[in-house]
Amino acid sequence: MRLGPRVATIVVNYRHHNDTVRCLNSLQASTDVDQQLIVVDNTEPEFARADLADLLDPAVRTISAGGNIGFAAGCNLGINAALTTHAEFVWLVNPDAVVDPSTLSHLLATADEHPDAGVIGCRILDDGKPPRILFNGGVIEGKGSTLHADAGKFDHDVADSSVREVDYVTGACLLVRRHVIRQIGLIPEEYFLYYEETDFCLHAQRAGWRTIMAPHTRIWHYKRSTGKLPTPYYIYYMCRNRVHFSQRFFSAAFDEIEAELSPFIEGWGRRIAIHAPHLTGSFEKLVQIALADGRDGRLGRRDDISDFTFI
Repeated sequence: MRLGPRVATIVVNYRHHNDTVRCLNSLQASTDVDQQLIVVDNTEPEFARADLADLLDPAVRTISAGGNIGFAAGCNLGINAALTTHAEFVWLVNPDAVVDPSTLSHLLATADEHPDAGVIGCRILDDGKPPRILFNGGVIEGKGSTLHADAGKFDHDVADSSVREVDYVTGACLLVRRHVIRQIGLIPEEYFLYYEETDFCLHAQRAGWRTIMAPHTRIWHYKRSTGKLPTPYYIYYMCRNRVHFSQRFFSAAFDEIEAELSPFIEGWGRRIAIHAPHLTGSFEKLVQIALADGRDGRLGRRDDISDFTFI
């Protein structure tokens, strides 16, 4: 006999309350309602335009982080609350996502069919008509290069009928067993943003758990971070954290990591050269800082990244 809900669903809000309300509405429309909804608010007090709790159903538990403590730390606040409910699973969902009503049911059915799977993910689509795939399983190549399977393909063109083992699952939609968290611990917070869920999946695999994709699952991700130019925090944390991740799991030398990062850096550099050539110097300086911090083992939040403006 269970003492609480089977699933504790965690959404980490950051500034955009309307996104989170839309996400929660879709979660509450799930065909499987055996879930406790938990929202962690990472919004800084100076950017809070409303009390998030006032916008949500009273049944939703809200937790204030007191500010932007990072994605993993926000998730961990929710996970610690979830563990007190004795939930069998924790489900992480991005606030800018809309969930198909049947997704949770399919995730749980897949977990039941594969008890050795500790982390289960779903197909993530954009909001196009027809939608294209953003994520259909994570692949790790070389010394830590990551890519999303089937990215850019139309959803209806890619078969979806069987469980697949993958290298990692993105934190935009990640179902994890309570036993995995009890065994390996919480999501690593030192990354602050990006690569933390990849680290978590590999850690779980080293502990003997499989990472799989569940068929017939869909969420739509209304990403705010897309555009012609990258945000400074995206460039900084992606480069710095890639160094940390590759050294941790692949014992990669810095020159190997830098070589594998070159296509990422050069690709964004070309975009900036085309759309904002006067900011090329700032971009190159930011990359140098990120790589140096990665090499020196500097982790966590770095506040001065907001000083770089090339968006």
